[in-house]
Amino acid sequence: MTGGYHRPVDPVGAQPTLLEAARTVARGRDLEAQLAALAELARSAGGAESVAIHLLDPVGRWLVPAATAGGAGQNAHEAPTIPLDDGSNLAAGAARERRSLSGPNSVAVPLIVADSAGGDEVEGVLVASFAGSPPGVGEADDMITALADLAAVAIRKTRLQHALVEKAEWIERLASTDALTGIANRATFERMLELEIARASRQASQLSVVLLDIDDFAGLNQRSGAQAGDDALRRVASLLADQVRLVDTIGRLGADEFGVIAPGGGGAVVARRVGDAAGKLSLSLSAGVVVLPDDGGSSSELMASAQAALDAAKSRGPGAVVSASEARAG
Repeated sequence: MTGGYHRPVDPVGAQPTLLEAARTVARGRDLEAQLAALAELARSAGGAESVAIHLLDPVGRWLVPAATAGGAGQNAHEAPTIPLDDGSNLAAGAARERRSLSGPNSVAVPLIVADSAGGDEVEGVLVASFAGSPPGVGEADDMITALADLAAVAIRKTRLQHALVEKAEWIERLASTDALTGIANRATFERMLELEIARASRQASQLSVVLLDIDDFAGLNQRSGAQAGDDALRRVASLLADQVRLVDTIGRLGADEFGVIAPGGGGAVVARRVGDAAGKLSLSLSAGVVVLPDDGGSSSELMASAQAALDAAKSRGPGAVVSASEARAG
């Protein structure tokens, strides 16, 4: 893995150190704790006065201090970052050249692991400082290089774990949100409605559901194109987010249909407030409003009543707001 700083390993004396280092990496503590332990092991086993481990930020092209051991008053969080293109810095040179480099009183060992394509990837640099001249650069059979390899593994393992978590979160967001508007999709909206119905039932409180439809959305698409229609959908999603409360849930339920779940009985107020805001954007929204328990006791009943109220609103003309009770009365 890493290239050749050379202080030959005593197989008998090295065994406890390498065993402890392997356990440090395998036990999966947080990365900062792992690197601090490995830095201390490298310092004591390698005969160095101090050891510092830097992480490579490949985007910003910086070496970021992550752990230190030894040295007077050293603190990784207070140490400066190192530009990767700093031609005078030993650590930066080791990272760029992917090989160990030595200076008057220190040695820098790149932390390298194999990537998925079979090549090598630099994860950071370990810098060991000595009271006198450091051991020469040679084969990768010394203690500090062995510990640097384990540090590289620890960093890669943590980065892969973070990548997996981020991918899982991304997949979950894709599954629960509408790709165009970024708000909840219909499946998520309906799951939230079930939860809010259960909560309202336990508390014997009301719950409002509002369905909204963009008036003449098909005509907008025909006159101005699909991009204009997409822009309108995004604007409606944005104004819904601005106009509703934090306790409310918004979602895109169909091509041009949106929904709001609003705890309490003020669904009609929500619908009119959203409609007024839409008018300022040169859009018109029709709305159907239902309230638990008056207009249904289950999610399917509430959604069916809300759809009937919305259909009645659309039949009355642009911008109408109709409650389920008004729709039933005809």
